[in-house]
Amino acid sequence: MTADPARAAAAREPVTVPLELRWADTDVYGHVNNVAFAHLVEEARIRAFGLPDHPGLAAPGRPPILAALEPGTFTMTVAQRLEYRHELHYHGQSILAGMWLPRIGKSSLDIGVRLYAEAGEPTYVLAQLTLVICDVATRRPRPLSAAETAALAPYRGDPVPFR
Repeated sequence: MTADPARAAAAREPVTVPLELRWADTDVYGHVNNVAFAHLVEEARIRAFGLPDHPGLAAPGRPPILAALEPGTFTMTVAQRLEYRHELHYHGQSILAGMWLPRIGKSSLDIGVRLYAEAGEPTYVLAQLTLVICDVATRRPRPLSAAETAALAPYRGDPVPFR
């Protein structure tokens, strides 16, 4: 079997979370629907990166990555791109989401996501989300501090290998 090129290109995936598929994720053809994949990408993002304004929603014993952001911060998703790579038939299985930060900007960051089989191949979906870092009081974008940028740096990785 040949290696999945998306897996090889996304060599750095410092965060991995499991996702459980639901029967409701399928369509009349018995495969996971494209809209369900958008929900799975969102679920992966929240499980790994968290909601900085709701730290109590994090999994016990594992602080979310965005907990490194200063208090009074929230993130707003401003862009999302999904590329469907392989059909996923539902049969009660789980999949994995590998995630990394392809870009850390002045007041925004990109999250790369690869949804794949537990065995490592194939890649079902590649996604990239752009989040803007905002101040809760002003509801406006704010720059990342040097400390925040340093805390996010270990999650840096390659650009998302879209076609």
